[in-house]
Amino acid sequence: MGDYEAIHRIIDEKFEDITQDLALLVRVPSVLNEAARTQEHPFGQNVSAALETFLNLGIKYGFATSNIDNMIGYAEIGSGPLFGVLVHLDVMPEGDASRWRYPPFEAAISDGKMYGRGTSDDKGPAISVLHALKALLDADIPLKRRFRVIAGLDEESGSRCIERYKSTEEIPKSSFSPDAMFPVVNGEKGVLHITLQKEIHVMDAMGLPNLVSICGGDRFNVVPDEVRVFFRHASAGNLEMAFIPVDGTVESTGNGVLVTVNGRAAHAMEPWKGENAIQKFLSVVESLDFGPPELHMGMIELNAMFKLENDGSSLGIACSDDVSGPLSCNLAAISLDDSVLSVKCDIRYPVKVNGDFVLDGLRHSADLMGWELDILHHSNPLFVHPGSELVTTLLDAYESVTGERPEPISIGGGTYCKSIPNAVSFGALFPGEEETAHQVNEYVPLDSLRRMTHIYAEAFVRFNEQI
Repeated sequence: MGDYEAIHRIIDEKFEDITQDLALLVRVPSVLNEAARTQEHPFGQNVSAALETFLNLGIKYGFATSNIDNMIGYAEIGSGPLFGVLVHLDVMPEGDASRWRYPPFEAAISDGKMYGRGTSDDKGPAISVLHALKALLDADIPLKRRFRVIAGLDEESGSRCIERYKSTEEIPKSSFSPDAMFPVVNGEKGVLHITLQKEIHVMDAMGLPNLVSICGGDRFNVVPDEVRVFFRHASAGNLEMAFIPVDGTVESTGNGVLVTVNGRAAHAMEPWKGENAIQKFLSVVESLDFGPPELHMGMIELNAMFKLENDGSSLGIACSDDVSGPLSCNLAAISLDDSVLSVKCDIRYPVKVNGDFVLDGLRHSADLMGWELDILHHSNPLFVHPGSELVTTLLDAYESVTGERPEPISIGGGTYCKSIPNAVSFGALFPGEEETAHQVNEYVPLDSLRRMTHIYAEAFVRFNEQI
């Protein structure tokens, strides 16, 4: 019949294997490389290598595996109705490597933590659930369900992977994703990715510094930590007076002045935890005299729409509810290309708010300022009733290990759960822990890695017994 007590003993006895497997996976720099995409490696060879590494571990531990076009894959055990676990193996770029305490793909262990890109988001949880299921196998638990760990490769850049899975593969009856926080996330805000663009007549203004290039930010889901602006015919001394108070540096070059404004990166679902370098730059443009005039006015208009805020007030879209809290707005990127000034923005709106309210507000603000608005992505909010069997079973598992039973929560983050029916996020960040996903010096506490593995094993036992 199997030894249920042995499951937790096995996890503790084999914990070194868990850390070694995580280190192996973290050392694969699985960052999307659009320039290196091929038919064989649709997200780049390094991202494919992460999936191969994960599936090879599954084979080693007795799982059946499948690689679906190097876009997504799975490792599965058991028989019967299908239960899914949704993880991802792609990671965010490391950012400024010089700011990392240890190299971002070294998987260094120090002070009871493993440092490295992906340790918390989402390779650590992926290895944890794999070993939680392995413990059930090692304890000879009769499996009445199929448990499938579905590992995607494009979660951070559009989730094309999960759409590929859905086009041909079996959809689980229920699922969880260890890609958020404990205890259970039963609500996820709606997510909008937009661009605002304006054509600028770029002509030098005589007798003034002229802004000729600006570049800052990249990913929608990251608060930009740097913006670089180049001025021609400029005086470094005058620019220093404006930008040093907003954490800027001013460097004279052979033909102009380079201004760099620094911020602090954070996840776009919680932009208030970072410092947006683009907004800091825009906050001083109205007090500066520079050309071309249309470009200067465009910067002033952007500042009027975004200001130093993250709730969308100046865009006319601020809102909140009692389940998921306020709307968040992240001005994610800015660029000047071929006389077109362009910005990207990530907006996450509350689960009880109709998306049309936000869209109407954005259209009104764009029209008022004379900007072209494009909606690149829109995912509706997710809400699973807190009394559902899925949520209560996960809370039971959490309580059995921690002795605590908090209420389920809602977040601004978007996970695979929006793409699969009857799915919620379950871990892996514990209440009160520092959130380091998408930031330099990302890490997972090893005690937390051990504890989450015990919790996931408890969840699998409970779902197995529901048949």
